[in-house]
This record gives sequence, C-alpha cells and structure tokens, in this order.
Amino acid sequence: MDNDYLFKKLNTSDVKKSDIKIKTYTDLDISGNPAKIWIIITENKFIVFPESGMQDEIILDLSRIQSLKIRQTVGSAFLQVNIDNLFIDVIRFSNSLRYRFEDLILQIENLKNKKEVSDKIINGHPPLLCPICGLPLQSKLSSCPKCLQQGNIMKRVLTLIGPQTGWIFILLFFTIIGVGLSLLPPQLIRILIDDVLTTKDHISWLPFIVIALVSAAFLSALITMIVGTISTSVGTKVTYELREKLFKKLQELSIDYYDQHSVGSLIARFLSDIEAFNGFVTQAGQGFLLNIILIIGIGIMLFSINVRLAIYVIIPIPFVIFGTLYFWEKIYPQNFQVWDSRSKMSNLLDNILSGMKLVKAFSQENKEIERFSATSGKYMDALREVQIKTAIFNPIMTFLFGVGGFIVWYAGGKKVLTGSLTLGDLMAFLSYIGMFYAPLSSLALLSTWFSSFSTATHRIFEILDTEPTLEESKLSAKNIPDIKGNIEFQHVHFGYDPYLPIIKDVSFKINAGEAIGIVGKSGSGKTTLINLICKFYEVQKGNIYIEGVNLKEISSYELRKHIGLVLQEPFLFRGTIADNIRYGKPNANMDEIIQAAMYANAHEFIMKTPHGYDTWLGESGSGLSGGEKQRIGIARALLCDVPILILDEATSSVDTESEKKIQDALYNLIKGKTSIIIAHRLSTLKDVNRIYVIDDGKIIEWGSHQNLMELKGVYYKLIKIQTELTKIEEFK
Repeated sequence: MDNDYLFKKLNTSDVKKSDIKIKTYTDLDISGNPAKIWIIITENKFIVFPESGMQDEIILDLSRIQSLKIRQTVGSAFLQVNIDNLFIDVIRFSNSLRYRFEDLILQIENLKNKKEVSDKIINGHPPLLCPICGLPLQSKLSSCPKCLQQGNIMKRVLTLIGPQTGWIFILLFFTIIGVGLSLLPPQLIRILIDDVLTTKDHISWLPFIVIALVSAAFLSALITMIVGTISTSVGTKVTYELREKLFKKLQELSIDYYDQHSVGSLIARFLSDIEAFNGFVTQAGQGFLLNIILIIGIGIMLFSINVRLAIYVIIPIPFVIFGTLYFWEKIYPQNFQVWDSRSKMSNLLDNILSGMKLVKAFSQENKEIERFSATSGKYMDALREVQIKTAIFNPIMTFLFGVGGFIVWYAGGKKVLTGSLTLGDLMAFLSYIGMFYAPLSSLALLSTWFSSFSTATHRIFEILDTEPTLEESKLSAKNIPDIKGNIEFQHVHFGYDPYLPIIKDVSFKINAGEAIGIVGKSGSGKTTLINLICKFYEVQKGNIYIEGVNLKEISSYELRKHIGLVLQEPFLFRGTIADNIRYGKPNANMDEIIQAAMYANAHEFIMKTPHGYDTWLGESGSGLSGGEKQRIGIARALLCDVPILILDEATSSVDTESEKKIQDALYNLIKGKTSIIIAHRLSTLKDVNRIYVIDDGKIIEWGSHQNLMELKGVYYKLIKIQTELTKIEEFK
C-alpha cells in the first residue's frame, strides 16, 4: 500500500496528512500472524490501521490513554494502552522491532506533554545492528568490528604507546644500525669471491674479510639483543598501563554493565586481548619496522648491483599484495568467530567450575562434559577454519617469492656466462634476494597477526568507550551533605527493563536514627529498593533524597562510604578472616575487628578455626557454613561504623539461636543509626519503628508491628503463615 492510498483511507476517519505527528508500522497482527499494521498518531488520536493481516482498525482518543507499556511474550511483545486503569493490547510486534515501540512510547509521552516529536527516530535503522553490514552490536553505542576503519584503531593504539615515544626512537636508531650491519656480509662475500678466491690477486685480504664477517655477525647479534630487550620492556610497560586503565574503567562502570557481560569474557579481555599489545610492540619493533627498513635498504643494494635483475625480483610483488589483501578480507571476519567461540567456552568454564559442587550433587558430570565438548567443538571449528586458510596462504606466498629467485638464477646465470656480470656480483645479488624476500614474506604473513590484533584491540576499546549509565554528579567530596540517615522516596518508578517496572510509584520517608523493616513475597521489589538507595541503579521516574539532597546530585562513590550493606548472599574474598572483616575499613586494628566480630556473634566460631583471625579462606569462603559467612559479612558492615545500615535478609542463613544473639547485638549497635532491615523471619521486626509491606512494586501497608497485626492485612497473614510453619517444625 503506497502512502497516497494510506492517506486516502485515513481521510474517511477525518484525518488529514498534515495532522499526522507520528507514523510507523508493525510486522505482526494482534494474533501473531505476519502482517503490516500502520500506527498513526495525531494531536488527539491514536489510530491502528491494518494494511494486511487479521486485525480490526482501532481509533482511540489520545487524551483517554493514561500510559503505555510493553508486555513481553516469547518471540514477540504487545504494546498496551492504559484506559480507565485497564491495560489493553492494541499492537503486537516481533522482538526485532522492540526498539521501535520503546521509542514510540517516549514520543507519545512527549506529544502528550506538548514536546517536540519525530518519527525519524522510530523508523530509523535498528540501533543494535550495524547500518552498513547488519552485524549485531553489543550495545547502541558500540562500533561495528567489521566496518570499523583500521586507521582509527591504529591511531588510538599509537596514542596509547605515545608515552614510550623516546624508547621507540631509540629502538628505531638501533634497528637502522642493525639493518646496516645485515647488508654488509653480501658485499664482503662479493669481494671474497671476485678479488680473493677467483683472481687470487688479494689473498692477504682473506683473514681481514673473515674477521669483518665475524664482527658483523657479532655486532648484529648484539644489536638484535638490544632491540629485543627494548621492545620487550616497552611492550610489557604498555601492557601494564593498559591493564591498569582497563581495570580502572571497569571500576567506574555501573552495576548493569556486569548484569549484561559475563565474568569469563571480561577475564579473557584482561588476559589474551591485552597481551596482544605486547605482541604489537614486538611486531612493530622487530617485525614491521625492521622489515620495512630492510626492504628499502636491500632494494637500494639490488638496484646498485644490476637494474634489470632487480626488476625481475619485484615481478612477484603485485601478486603478493593482491593475495595478501584477498586473504585479509577472508580471514579478518573469521577472527571474530574465533574470539566469540573462545569467549563462550571461557564463560561456560567459569559457570561450571564455580558451581562444581552443584554439578556433583546432581550427578551432572556427563551432561557438563557434553556441553563443554559442544562449545569446545565450535571453538575448534572456528580456529581450524582460520588456521587452514593460513596454512594454504603461506606456501602460496613462498612459491610466489621463489619464482622471482628462479628468474634471477636464469637471467643472472646467462650474464655470468657472457661475462657481463661477475660471479661475486651474482652471489651477492642472490644473498640480497634471500634477505629481500624474507621481510616481504613476513609482511605478507603479518596480515594474519594484524587481523587477530585488530579484533582484540576493538574489544578493549569497546570497554574503554563504554560510558556508565549512572550520570555521576560533579559534586566534590567537600560539598556532600553531612549524611545522618534521612531518606525520602518521592513517586519512584524503576525497572531493570524500563518498560517492565518493578518499583511503581513508591513514596515513603525514613528519619535519621529510625529502624524500619521491609517485607513482602519474593520478587516484590524489596532488594530493588536497596539497590536504588545504594545508587547501584538510577531511578527512571521520581526522586530519592538523602538529607534533602537529590541522590542524582551525590557521587555514588562518596554516598556508599556512608552505607553499611550486608547482602543476602555475602561474598568473601580469598584471604584471611581478618582481611575480609576489615575490607570496608582497611586501617582497622585487631581490637576493632574482634569487637565487630563479637557484635556479629562470629568471634566464638572464628577462634575455633585453625589460625583464628589469620585463618585463610578459600574460594567464596569455602570451609565456612552459610551462617558463618553471613556473620562475617555482618561484622564487616558493623566495623565501618556508618550512619546507614542495610541488612538484606542478613540473618536468613543462621539458626534461630544465632539469629537471636545477632539481633540483640544489632539492636544495641544500631541506636543512632538509620537501619533498613529486610527480614526473612518476620518476628525479628517486632521492635523496629516502622514496617513497610511491599507487593508487586507498591507499598500496600505500613506501620508498626502492632498496628499491622491489628489491621489484619497482608502482614498479618504472613505472620500467621510463619507461625503455623514454626509450630509444624517444633512438632516434628
């Protein structure tokens, strides 16, 4: 259907072409069949107009639409409109068009708020596909690894190496000297053959020529050692600085970055990808740079001996250049397949090895062997494809270079027989040919290494170019308010997927020094509230205030210095128990560590370990029970002595007796501190100032334990259920 016919049909609905503010289409009808359904938005109308498919025309008054959201299903999703507090499915689309309808919601909201709108944003190229080649991108801001200009990469690489410029010039100086020394032996051999061995006119020169050959070889070896030492030092220095820079960048990135990227792939970038820079400096100093200078120097020597023979030598070069470029086009994209399959294998290894206890508990060793075998097989296939092409390319290049040498043997041999060229000149010429083709061959084969290097470099720059999703304030540490613990939520909305909100219009206030409890069923949004207070994520609507200052205006780094957090699943690092407790306060002395451990009811079991506080903990605190790990996590938070203390089901893994002791210590310690407690056992919240009951992202009840029990609502039912379960356990 062309636009004229579309506008003609719309005229029957009293819609003119000039009235249209937004126009787009979807690829499915409401039943999920392939179709083309137009969506037309005017100043006051929302129109769904089917060109094909099983869907009726829909015309809605835009003012009646309170909000819009996306309802995700398997393989497709629905655009829903909220009319009279009821969400209705009006449009269906495949997941490939999700970006379009996410932007459509924003454009409709702008239209309703009298802001400027445009359907160019909606109907543009998919943001997660390269507009040139269609290759999937990791994020909207990612550059395409296939289409990225290599010149841009090299410019950035040279910028990183910039601080080592002085050493690079020294490297260049010694490289030139080394090339000069390598050009000397063929000339000495020419003199030896023509003036000493053939004519016997200068027999006395023999020992001096041999000494000169030995000296040239010795000095050449010495220069090679110097160049190798400098290039290695520069390479390791650049690698070290880049690794530091990359790690610093990862510390700056927001939590959601780690939600989307596996640990295995990030580790791979730190190890194999960064090491590619070390290889780059080595190749640049002892490979590319050396070969270029050698080619220039040897080329001059060849033409100085015999111009015609020198021309014969360069006959294979155009074929080599063509073959190298062709090989580059074929091999470069496949390096990404090698990297992708290797990254997936690394991720799988990380998951399996981290969960080895679970694998063995459920006797799934054979299944995991099969999974690893399949993943490793894909890596093998991708790597084999690259290496087979390399194995084919290398002999072809060697043969092409050899053709030039055969031509010189024939043409040069005829010249020697006719007397127009001496035997010494021919031998020197042939020596230079061997020296000439070797760097040319290395440069041709350099394409294999460079394609791998470019792939690795792109992945590193991808991290360095990633911007944190949290817009950190430029507020300095001196301007941060004196945080005492006054916290206020004002109409906060948040979802890890912005169109699937978890927190919905939440408002409440916590005064400094208050202890409040947050309860609700799993998935209701309790932990998400904690994530927002700690500024792990930015709210999408509404505001959170600390001491009356918007959280958006406070640096997350400085904010978290004032918050003690005990997670539901505490993480312990490899190290001693004392080091794990003092993690948040590195300068804490042993008296402070022991006191915090005693408050957390951890001192007794710590002293039973082989070396007390100096006991070394394994991976994730292996060797300790879940309750013991949690008590160390609590001690770590208590040691920081911060004004805001957050316990996210921190006592869920301890027995009832230990929990009672911990709670007694906590309630003595949290006096004067703002405490937010998400509790697994609701009975532990009896003495808090206030309890908030959250369900489906909304606060549905709040008050003291006594008030909520008298209300006999959701909290009352939860208490009754837990009481009954406790009685059953006691009866058993």
